[in-house]
Amino acid sequence: MNRKRLSVGLVGLLLWLTVGQLLAQSEAIPADQLAQAIAAASPGDTINVQGGAYSGHLLIDKPLTLIGHDWPVIDGGGEESVVQITAPGATVRGFLVQNSGDSLDQENTGIVVEAPNTIVEDNRFEQTLFGIYLRQANNSVVRGNLIHSKPLDVPRRGDGIRVWYSNDVLIENNTVEMGRDVVLWYSERLTVRGNVVNNGRYGLHFMYCDDAHIVQNRLTNNSVGAFLMYSRRMIMENNTVAGNRGPSGYGIGLKDMDDAIVRDNLFLDNRVGAYLDDSPREVDSIGHFQRNVFGYNDIGVEM
Repeated sequence: MNRKRLSVGLVGLLLWLTVGQLLAQSEAIPADQLAQAIAAASPGDTINVQGGAYSGHLLIDKPLTLIGHDWPVIDGGGEESVVQITAPGATVRGFLVQNSGDSLDQENTGIVVEAPNTIVEDNRFEQTLFGIYLRQANNSVVRGNLIHSKPLDVPRRGDGIRVWYSNDVLIENNTVEMGRDVVLWYSERLTVRGNVVNNGRYGLHFMYCDDAHIVQNRLTNNSVGAFLMYSRRMIMENNTVAGNRGPSGYGIGLKDMDDAIVRDNLFLDNRVGAYLDDSPREVDSIGHFQRNVFGYNDIGVEM
């Protein structure tokens, strides 16, 4: 029995040393050694991962940079969230993240970020209920990701991207297909730029997000293109909002919005191009609609 324990201990030690040597030499490790590599890494290290697959929940609890080559897979096995980041300053790039759990109550997610200054970019998400979830993750970046939800009825899907109590975040050049919403709540000074959101419920849904900038996005074939609520000084410009024909079918909806600027957008083939409800709300606030094009909507503007 003691010999068996000694043998197992030596194997573990040799694996630890091997992973440590690969990290020191900046060589790529196989994906199935990701957890050992994270455990052996020092803060600030870069871990290059070459192909293969890692199975199970992955915790990133150090400020590390993980770079995938040839699309290594992180597979959650259909349970819980797949990747959890709890350390500020981490980066995850170049992975296929797949097979989260199915629980809306537990918000099962491809990558959930719970720390500031994090970068999640150039990843693919398949069969994940929620795609990327920033929770109290100030100054983070979500860029260049391709996100597909699970093939469920729209109310049972999770959000492709969710931002919650996270200020100064950049959401840029992502494609979200077949999700429920892209939701941004209780967060200030957001930039949402160059994203494509198709075939969901709300293309973009903002609540309590002062000073957000929404620019050059393409929001098509959703129930609602963009709905902006309970916020001040938001700017939406140079977006294409088309084919949004759900039960409400708004290209853009504004609810209790103060000092909003909506300019240079194309609203095409929606049920209602723009819907305004108590916007502006404050008597000394002004809302601006400037140089927008409304074409082939059933109703241009509804108030």
